[in-house]
Amino acid sequence: MRKKIIRVIPFVLAALLIGGLYIWYSHTYGNAGPIKLQDDKKITYEWQQIASECNITGDYLWSRTKKLMIQEAEDGVLIPSSYMIEGRLTSEPSEESGVYLPSDQALLMKLYVRDNDRFAAVTLKNKVIDSFNMEDYSVEEQMAWLEGYVVYYSAYGTSEDYKNIKELVAGLFTDDGMVRASDLTAASYSGSAFQSVTVAESDPGYATFDSPAGTSEDELYSFEGITLASVRLMLIRSLEANELLPEGSFDRNLELVLGGMISDDIPLFAYAARYEEDGTVSYVYSKDHAASVSVVDSIRVMRSLAETDSLPVLSYNWLKNAVLNQGALNDTYYLVTGNTDGSEAVDAYTDIMYIAFYRDDIDLYSNICGRLGSRVATYNSSPALSMIYRTQDDRYYFVARENLEVCLMVR
Repeated sequence: MRKKIIRVIPFVLAALLIGGLYIWYSHTYGNAGPIKLQDDKKITYEWQQIASECNITGDYLWSRTKKLMIQEAEDGVLIPSSYMIEGRLTSEPSEESGVYLPSDQALLMKLYVRDNDRFAAVTLKNKVIDSFNMEDYSVEEQMAWLEGYVVYYSAYGTSEDYKNIKELVAGLFTDDGMVRASDLTAASYSGSAFQSVTVAESDPGYATFDSPAGTSEDELYSFEGITLASVRLMLIRSLEANELLPEGSFDRNLELVLGGMISDDIPLFAYAARYEEDGTVSYVYSKDHAASVSVVDSIRVMRSLAETDSLPVLSYNWLKNAVLNQGALNDTYYLVTGNTDGSEAVDAYTDIMYIAFYRDDIDLYSNICGRLGSRVATYNSSPALSMIYRTQDDRYYFVARENLEVCLMVR
C-alpha cells in the first residue's frame, strides 16, 4: 500500500504543476488576441549609409541618447521631452525639461522592442501605466502612446495589456471606427471664424474662405473637432486588420484626412475637421494665427498619409519643392499672401525624413539628413557626442522626439 502511494505522488505533483502552469498561462495570456503590425518597410544599408555620410550614426546616437536622457537622468525610466547640457559657466548646470510626454515614451518603447530589450520595455510600460493619466493628454498624445503600446504588445503583450489596449481604443474611437472629436481652440480674426465653406464633391480642388473681418488681431474660439495630425492612419489600418476597429475604419478616416487638403493650389492640410449639425464636415485651417496654416502640422499629416501610400502627389511635390528649392523651410503658411514665414520648421524635419523614405526619394532624404546632420554634436569631449542638438540663448539642448525618431529611422 505504501509503495502504491509513493508511486502516485509524482503523478499528483505533475498534475498540480501542470494545473498551476495552466492557471498562470490563462491569467497571463488568456483571451489575448495576437496583433500583427501592418508596417513592414524596413531600413536598408543604402539609407543608413546616406545618414552616416551626414554624421548621423544610429548606434552612437541611440547609445548617447539612452545614457544622457534616461540612465543618467532624474527619472531613470521615462525620457524627458528635452535635456540641456551644462554651459561654459558654473552658473549654467545641465537641466532637464521636467516634462514627460506619452508620445516620447512611445518612441522609446519602439526602440526597446527593436532591440529585443524585454526588461526595459516591460519596465517602461509599467511606469507609463502607473504615472500617466492618459485622459489628461491630447488625443494626439494618447494616439501616439497607443501606437507604441501596440508595438510592445506585438512582442511581449499579455492579456492585461490586451485589455488596456481595447480600453484605449474605446476611448479614442467611436463605434464606427472614427477618431473621437475633442475640445479644441483655433485662431480667427476678431468677428470672423476662418474656416472652410463646404464644397461639392464634384469640385474637390476648390475651396473658399470666410473673409477676414473686424481687426487684424487674432482671437481664439473653441469648438469640438478632430485634429488631422492625430489621425494615425497606419495604426488605424493595423487595428482594423486585427479586428480592434470595425471594417471600413481606415477608409473612413483616410477620407476625412484627404478632405482636409486645402486646394490643388495650396496642397497643405487643415488643422482640424469638425462635424456640423447637418452631418457635413467642415475644416478649420488656422491653429495659432488667423488666415495661416501650420506647415509643421501639415507635414505631420503628410507623413501619416505617406506611411500608407496615400499622400497626394500635389502635396508631395509642394513639400519637395519647398525643401530642395526654397532654402529654409518656415513653419507658417499665410493663406492670403501665399508665402511662408516664421521660424525654421525644424520640428518637421524628422517627419520629412520618413516621408522621403516611404516615397523612396533619395534626393529628399539626403537633403534632410544634411540638415539634421549639420546639428550633430561632434566634440569628442561632449557628453552628447553624436546627438542632434538645438540652441537657445547660446546653450545647447536636445529634443527627445527628434533624437528618438532619427534613431528609429537609421538603426
